[in-house]
Amino acid sequence: MKIGFITAEGGSAISLPEVREGAQAATAYANDHLGGIGGRPIQLVVCKSQEDAASARTCANQLVEQKVTAVNIGTTAFADSMVPVITGARIPYTTGVAASGAEFVTDGAFSWTGGFPATLGVMAQTAKDKGYKSVSLFVTDAPAVTAGANALGKPVFAKAGVGLDIVPIPVGTPDATSQVTAAIGKKPGAVILVGEGTFCTTVLKGLVAVDATQPRFVIQPCLSKTVEDAAPGALDGATLFTPGDTESDNAESRLYRTVMGRYAPKTALDGYAVTGYQNLLGLVRALKDLTGDVTPASVTSTLKAAKDVVLPAGDGLTFTCDGTAIPNL
Repeated sequence: MKIGFITAEGGSAISLPEVREGAQAATAYANDHLGGIGGRPIQLVVCKSQEDAASARTCANQLVEQKVTAVNIGTTAFADSMVPVITGARIPYTTGVAASGAEFVTDGAFSWTGGFPATLGVMAQTAKDKGYKSVSLFVTDAPAVTAGANALGKPVFAKAGVGLDIVPIPVGTPDATSQVTAAIGKKPGAVILVGEGTFCTTVLKGLVAVDATQPRFVIQPCLSKTVEDAAPGALDGATLFTPGDTESDNAESRLYRTVMGRYAPKTALDGYAVTGYQNLLGLVRALKDLTGDVTPASVTSTLKAAKDVVLPAGDGLTFTCDGTAIPNL
């Protein structure tokens, strides 16, 4: 069974090989211990996007041409360039961390979690609970991220009674001190970082440079050894918002560490490796009831019937793919 996997890797500004390594480890585990999908071994067809609109579309078209049965996405800010191509070919598009509008509203697109909007919602509630009047949200300056932050972030923070200052940082920015200075000058109660590791390092260094003391809300890729080494102490006391549990004694977390240790022993367990693992193994679990001919159509119908699937490395979280998880979408 051919599963396409699109991942951000090899770009001049963004490269996340650990996402692919996590997905490949999950594939090997599923083939060795779960019988693949529908009793058929999984052939993972990887396409490395440069994390821009053109290469994202190229990857989508390549996988359609290779007649994959489904496409699984690592993490991307350019899903709007891929979803129409993949679902237009009647191939299911799957991810664990949806961020763009197309991923949420397109028939044939599936996400195991509430993705970016859900993360923003939890952050807004946390800011409210802590009594913050406003926060600064640093995001990668990419269409899906900035559009999502404005369309989804501002309403949920406003509902929580918390002001939201969105600060886009262009991809590849080596020094964000000027943007950080302007944001901190507005005296936010906390700062939020949403981006990959290099982005996190750049913003954290800027926060250190201006002696910012605000609490930090971060997502999984910020909490890697690479980031910590590049910005020592900048993450002390930070609050992590993630659907991935990589360190606890929960059975799912232990399985993650075991699988990665067996199939990707050189890959760091922190950062974004869990995203590739979670996305791919989530697909395998969602298709456990797949029988008969394995086609894009049968995969889509099986996914739509998936209910209460245990999210890999999710600390007990489950997902259902009936399209009702997020009202009004």
